[in-house]
Amino acid sequence: MKQEPKAWYGVRTFHRWLAWDNRPYEERVVLFRARSLDEALELAERESAEYAGESAFAVLDMMQAYRISDVDEEVGAGTEVFSKLHVLDLPPSEFLDRYDSGPAHTEIGE
Repeated sequence: MKQEPKAWYGVRTFHRWLAWDNRPYEERVVLFRARSLDEALELAERESAEYAGESAFAVLDMMQAYRISDVDEEVGAGTEVFSKLHVLDLPPSEFLDRYDSGPAHTEIGE
C-alpha cells in the first residue's frame, strides 16, 4: 500500500497560562509535516499537550488547521502559515477593535 506524501500544515492552538497574573490566553501556530489534515490535527494535539505539560498551561478545546503547501513546495521566508477569513458585516475599525484584546506579549523577556 502506497502512503500519501506529506505536505506542510499550520495548526493554530489555544492555551491559558495558569501561573501568570491575569491568566493570559495564548494562540500559537505550529508547523507540521503530515499526510492529511486529520494527521496534522493529531500531531498538533500531541504537541499541544506536551507544550502545556512543560508549564502551568491549560489546553483549550479548539484547533484550526491550514494546509500550507503541496507536497513538493518548499516552506521558507514569506510563506503564509495560517489564514482565516472572517465574514462579518463590520467596518474595518470595528473589526480590528473586536480582535484587539488589549496589550499582548509577543515575546517573553526577563
